[in-house]
Amino acid sequence: MSESQPTTRAAPSYATPSTQRTSKMAIWSLVLSILWLGGLGSLAGILLGISARRRIADTGERGAGLPTAGIEIGVITLVFAVAYWAFFGKHMGGGGGGYGY
Repeated sequence: MSESQPTTRAAPSYATPSTQRTSKMAIWSLVLSILWLGGLGSLAGILLGISARRRIADTGERGAGLPTAGIEIGVITLVFAVAYWAFFGKHMGGGGGGYGY
């Protein structure tokens, strides 16, 4: 009779902790895009999203979809902010001689 060799399994390969964490820059991109803050948060969210996408590609951090969502929501909220400020400016102040009518 032949003896069978015991099978050994390779230990699961775990990535280093630096590649397993979610990018904080990506999270902030999404948060600032949602909290548009009169348009400034939208711009910051878009810029952070672009930067976070590059950083995630370089470092391998998790959360690649977050900056994409931050950029998309940032663009949408920026359009709303521009429309809001245009409406506000038209009706509240800048015009000759009337009382906002």
